[in-house]
Parts: sequence; C-alpha cells; structure tokens
Amino acid sequence: MRKTLWISGHPIGASQVRSFSVKGGSAGKILRVDLSDGRIWIEDTAPYAARFIGGRAVNSHLLLTETSPATSWSDPENPLIFGTGCLVGTLAPAANRVSIDTKNPYSGGKGSANFGGSFGPELKYAGFDHVIVTGKSPKPVYLWIHDGTAELRSAAGSWGKTTYETEEILQRELEDDRVEIAGIGPAGENLVKSACVIGGRFKAAGGCGVGCVMGDKRLKAIVVRGRGAVAVADGPGFMAAVDRCRAKIEASPLTPRWRKGCIEAYCPPDSPFWDLNTDRVRNGQIGNWPLERRVNLVGLEAGVPSYKKRITGCFACPAACNQYSEIGDGPYRGTRGIGYWIGSAMYSCRFDVDDAAASIKFHLLCNELGLDGDACSTVLSWALECFDKGIITKEDTGGLDLRWGDGEAMNLMVEALAYRKGIGDLLAEGGKEAARRLGRGSDGFLTAMKGQDTVDAFRIQKGWGLGLSTSPCGPRHLRGAVSSPALCGPRHIPRETTGYENQPEAVFWQVCAKEIEDIIGVCNYMGTYFGVRALEPADYTELTCAALGIDISEEEFMRVGQAAYNLEKAFNTIHAGFERQDDYPPRRYVEEPVDRGPFAGAKCDGDEWGQMLDRFYELNDWDVATGRQTRSGLYDLGLEDVAARLDEAGLLL
Repeated sequence: MRKTLWISGHPIGASQVRSFSVKGGSAGKILRVDLSDGRIWIEDTAPYAARFIGGRAVNSHLLLTETSPATSWSDPENPLIFGTGCLVGTLAPAANRVSIDTKNPYSGGKGSANFGGSFGPELKYAGFDHVIVTGKSPKPVYLWIHDGTAELRSAAGSWGKTTYETEEILQRELEDDRVEIAGIGPAGENLVKSACVIGGRFKAAGGCGVGCVMGDKRLKAIVVRGRGAVAVADGPGFMAAVDRCRAKIEASPLTPRWRKGCIEAYCPPDSPFWDLNTDRVRNGQIGNWPLERRVNLVGLEAGVPSYKKRITGCFACPAACNQYSEIGDGPYRGTRGIGYWIGSAMYSCRFDVDDAAASIKFHLLCNELGLDGDACSTVLSWALECFDKGIITKEDTGGLDLRWGDGEAMNLMVEALAYRKGIGDLLAEGGKEAARRLGRGSDGFLTAMKGQDTVDAFRIQKGWGLGLSTSPCGPRHLRGAVSSPALCGPRHIPRETTGYENQPEAVFWQVCAKEIEDIIGVCNYMGTYFGVRALEPADYTELTCAALGIDISEEEFMRVGQAAYNLEKAFNTIHAGFERQDDYPPRRYVEEPVDRGPFAGAKCDGDEWGQMLDRFYELNDWDVATGRQTRSGLYDLGLEDVAARLDEAGLLL
C-alpha cells in the first residue's frame, strides 16, 4: 500500500526517486585513504551524486554498500567518511555543514555526526566532496589535503595534545594559520566512546563516537587548505534564490534575538523552554529547576551571557549564534573560548550545577579534550546518581566526592573521563557497558537507548521523544525530534507539544527535511529547527536546482530525503539488529513521572507510545509488528538494491 508524504500541508502520492545529472555545486572528486599501507587515490563524485545528490545521503550509501556486518567498529575495514553538503562552499546561506559517518562504537549500528564552521567549504575549495578513510595507521598521522592533492604526515608532535594545542602545532608546522582542521583530542586517542571530532576549536561533530573511531585509526587530524572555487550551474538563478533566502532570514522576527546568542534567544531564565526541558535534573530524577537556579546560570547580570564578549558565526551564516566567552576572575579565571550552547545549559541541569563560570568551563573543556558534551554529561551524571545512592564510593572515585551541584567535581570528572583516569576508565565505555560491569542495580538509572547515552528528556514533549527514540544514530535530537510548531518541525501540522496526536506525522516530515539539510549542508538553525526558522524545503529545492543544474520538485526532494533515511534504517537492521523494541524510551521515563513543576505527573505511556510507533512505521511503509522495512516500501523509493541486501540477510518483509 502506498503511503503519503506531507509537503506544505498536503498529502501527496509516492513517486519513485530518479537519478540526476549534476552540473554544478560539486567539487567533483572523492578522496580515499587507506591508513594501513598509506595508499591515497581519487575517484569521481558523479556516480554517487547522480543517485543521492550529496552530503550525508552519499555517506550513508557508501557505508551501507562498503561495510560488512562482520566488521567491528574497531576493525581497519570500518570506514570513517567525511562528506560535505552539495551547497557547501557556495553563497547559499549557512551552507557549511559536514557529515561524518561510520560504524557506531556504542552499538555497531549507524554512527553519524555533523558539524559546521569553515572546514567543509575549505575541503570543497581543496577539490573534494568526500573523504573516505579506512585502515589503521601503525603510527599517529594527520592527513594534509591541499589544492587537489593529499599526503599523510607524522602526528608525533601533536599526539597526546588537546584540540587547541593541535591546531597551534599544525598551523606552525604548515606555516599557515588559515588551514582548517578537524581533529581529535585526548578522548579520541584514548578511545573514549563519547569522543567527538572538533573543527576549528569550537564546532563539535558529537555523538556516535566518531572521535573514538578516528583515534582507533590513529588519525589525529584532517587538515585542509584550498584555493579553488565551487561553480554553480545557473549563476543568475542561484543568486536570485540566495537573495530571496537571505531576505527571509532578515525578515524573521527571531533573527535579532538569535544574533545575541542562542542562550539569550531561547532560554532566558523566565522562558517556558525551561519548564519543557528540565525534566532531566539530577540525571532525570527531578522534573523542574526553580527560577532562581536558572537566573544563576543564564541570567543577564551574572549568568552565562555576562561572560559574553562577542558573537561569532560559521561560514556564510547571515545570523551567527556562537558566544565567545572570557572569565576574568574566580577559580576559572583565564578560561576563554567559543561555543556555549543551549545543550550546555542542559548539561548543567543534569549535574544540578547553576555556577555559570563552571558551566562555561565544562563546555570549553569538552571541546579542548575532544568530548561530546551530550554523551559525557549523561554518563557522568549517571555516575553522580550512583555515588549519591552508595553504589559508587570514594574508593571507586579515587577520593573524589561526587556531590550534586558541585561544579569543580563536574569538571574534574571530565578530565578523568578523557584520560581514562580512575573511574573515568569505566565511564569511558558508556553508560550501558559501565552499568553492566558495575552491576548493583545501577542500570535502573540509565537514560540510554540503542546502547548510547542520551542527554535529552522524553516525558513532556512527546514528538521530541519520538524523534529521539526512532533516530537511526541513537537518541540524537537533530534527527527527527520536534517540539512546538513555533520552534521545531513542520508548522503546518497541528499538534500539542505535550500530546501524542499528530506527532508521528511531524517527526516523519522533520526526518525528511533534516536529511535534505544534511544533503545540501545548510545549517538547520536557519531552517526547520530552533533558530531563525526562516528556510523551508521549498527554499532548499530552489537553491539546489539552480546550483546543481537539476530539475527536482519539492516532493521529489523530500522523497530523496526519505530514501536516505531508509539507507540508515537498513544499516541498523543488518548490522545491529534494531527492531521495534529498540524504539521505546528508556525505562526511567516510562516508570517515573515528572515529580514537580507545571508538568508534574507527565511520563511516557507505553500504549500511547506504541500507537505513535504504529503510525510512524505506516508513514514509512515499514512493518508495524517488527519495525522492519518492506519490499514494497523500498521499491517505491527506488531502493531495490537495499531490499536485496535485507532479503539476503533474511530481514526483509
């Protein structure tokens, strides 16, 4: 039975995804590197772009077709794939995103992360759309890409260094302070599963342990410098589309707020945002943070905004949202850097820490050490709850007293995690494995899904929770999660933030839209997510048609997004065995209701959740009973080869 896809508020019939002849936007080349023997070679982008256009979709196709289910995340054969969006390097607003895809160290399923800044455009100017790294180097190396060429160089001088130190060392070595660097810190080198890849000191490709995989390959960094250009097929048409998109961004009433920084824009102390999002305090035990605690953390006079010196932006961003902070006194005097984010405030909630300086230090320390703040704050707050309940003792922590609200202990634990010191060695494996090893009932405090730690909460915003639980790369909120129509997801689908009705439709739409955003490489804070909320799939379609010289409708583009999502779903089915039971929330959020605040009593109802899953699977044309993909659904998307892979594994319905 054919399903429907919601575009601009109207259901439309399915139509098979076709191939495209791409004439612009692309750098045209893919760089392949085998670290085991040092081989480097180049191939054309065109055969891959003809089917999946660019970015994460091409990465997903490569990962699915080139990775055996028998391959472990730590095997040399596991590819680590960097892919720029097809509009990256052009003047499309905020076109700067890079997707990193690999086998997930937490689960063996799809590992995926994404970051902005200027690395992606520089890679395109250097002549490459994607970099595929396989093998494992016998010694630490970095990959130096410049103007159509690439070479491996020794990273002996930067191995063991932080991401900040590494940037300085490599800039000096190459005698160029304009190189762009995507690298790992000590966390990645030490194979901490919450390790991420950091670009330009402050842009984190967080989630799914991509930094852990990079460290296992002994690849310290990828350094790029390019003096080329990215051509578009229809210059006048493209610039007209760029002008229209920039005008929409300027006209958004949210843009002036966003330019003050994301904290002031979306989570000042009295914002309803806090009531909806702080059911994660003390690792999810407490359902709401009092106003006075919020004032301490994010108030204008003494909170995080008071340390703001300026706002910086990523390449081609017409809004900008990254706060540069400096701490001039107190125990964290001298701390400075870019990037305190909405999620950073949520990390502090998990620790019950309202010390703004300590919170800024935590965020910047994560960047410096190469840690994904979401994942590491989750496993660390789980450890604090275990300590609070006597399951972990001072003997386990090396004498450290893990008290709720202690900012100093919070930051000491970050360093212990990154360097695997003391209890950090246990926590470096992630919450699920740490709980298995620790035992003593500690698994009851986990907020993990699909083997991966999640900083997010599920109990209040049901569409947010559904997006998290069905995300193919573990519970990551950028992969389908929706909140209120005014903030995130399709505005044309009516739904209550805290209810179950119409959430599957909204999540399905958001999944396809986010796939498009990662295919073209445009930051979704300009589009369908928190941010200025200006651009929509119709805008992405216009930009892409003019830049690439293809003829595609908004409907077809959303279908490409749906097809790309199904590549990730198939990878998880084949490699990790994920099915319906893996799409339910963590046990804590089902069994323990919110204990206080305006949403006291809220929790995830198992029956209602099951009904949301039923509808979400129907929209995707997946089997409702198991959550598996069906032959008819994949054929409708032109994914006969994917159906054949699932069929061969006995996993197609």
